[in-house]
Amino acid sequence: MTKRFQVAILVETSRGHGRQIIDGIARYAAEHGPWSLRLEPRNLNDPPPRWLKTWQGDGIIVRCDSLAMAKSVQATNLPVIDVRGGFPEASIPLVGVDNDAITDSAFAHFQERGFRHIAWCDFFKRKRRWIQQRQVRLVERAQEAGISCRVFPAARDGGKRASRPQQLTQELMRWLDQLPRPTGILASDDEQAHLILDAAQQLQLRVPDDVAVLGIDNDEVFCRVSNPPLSSVDVNAVAVGQTAAEMLHQRFQGRTVPEKTLLPPRGVVTRQSSEIVAVEDPEVAAALHFIRENACQPIQASHVAEFLSISRSTLDRYFLAALGHSATEAIMRTRLAQVKSDLANTDLPLTSIATRSGFASVQHLANLFRERVGVTPGHYRKETR
Repeated sequence: MTKRFQVAILVETSRGHGRQIIDGIARYAAEHGPWSLRLEPRNLNDPPPRWLKTWQGDGIIVRCDSLAMAKSVQATNLPVIDVRGGFPEASIPLVGVDNDAITDSAFAHFQERGFRHIAWCDFFKRKRRWIQQRQVRLVERAQEAGISCRVFPAARDGGKRASRPQQLTQELMRWLDQLPRPTGILASDDEQAHLILDAAQQLQLRVPDDVAVLGIDNDEVFCRVSNPPLSSVDVNAVAVGQTAAEMLHQRFQGRTVPEKTLLPPRGVVTRQSSEIVAVEDPEVAAALHFIRENACQPIQASHVAEFLSISRSTLDRYFLAALGHSATEAIMRTRLAQVKSDLANTDLPLTSIATRSGFASVQHLANLFRERVGVTPGHYRKETR
């Protein structure tokens, strides 16, 4: 008779990210069970449950963000998988999101739209490792590309007194009002992106024309309730839950698991808050619109030049001045974005994806994808799915 494993899920149910992780755990359990999952309503910063001390289960999946939680789960002497990484000193095997890849995805989103000014915004009261990692990565990518990057000067505990909500709103509005136009803003998560959109609305800023806003987590509630609807990076939290459950299952079987496993995002889900071509040059803006509409057809830069009734050399001169790269590069980036989306969100074979994204052959697509992304299309699909 197959053993029914009892697994405690100490993951917040109050936020979309946590609920997506739980969904992934449940999917794995349904396919590889029977498992008995113990779940209760939780917030991210809730203390360890009292029942954990006497619980007679088989394993735990936890969003560990404190010493108290780390001690509590380790005191059970049960197999534990962490899906947070907020307290790495505990040395609990981690399955999490790849913060550098998340930031790279957001940066590419802004870069493809021609932004020369971007910004980072978070207003957490205390420093968090994953926040710092995303912020540093965005600043680095901007510097490499010659793009300006501003950071919201959040007051932290331990330095200045953290701002009260009303004071924070005023500070945020002053900061937004001083940004160059247009600026693409990456928020640390969808909840904070929603507040940024609200502050922009109070300032009567045009979104996305004056400021484009991008969140992280693709929390359906915050994305849809925002005005306008919020674009967001889908961090692939469901896959985090599935992989964590798989690794816990491996530990049940006495197998060792990696100390750290980081999964790439599925990509940006584009909604109205960032749907814009942000270049001042009207010729380049028109060219980018044409490329985004037609890049997955067998077009070349010469077709873009013909559309604008200018020479190919003039087209490249315009693109280099406005974006720092050629029209051919813009076409290729748009095609690769379509390939990533198809790999992450469909079961289409690579031959169909190559055709849909404008590549002449599967081999050309596979070679270019490996060169640009660093992995094969099949490996990328496996990680994002």
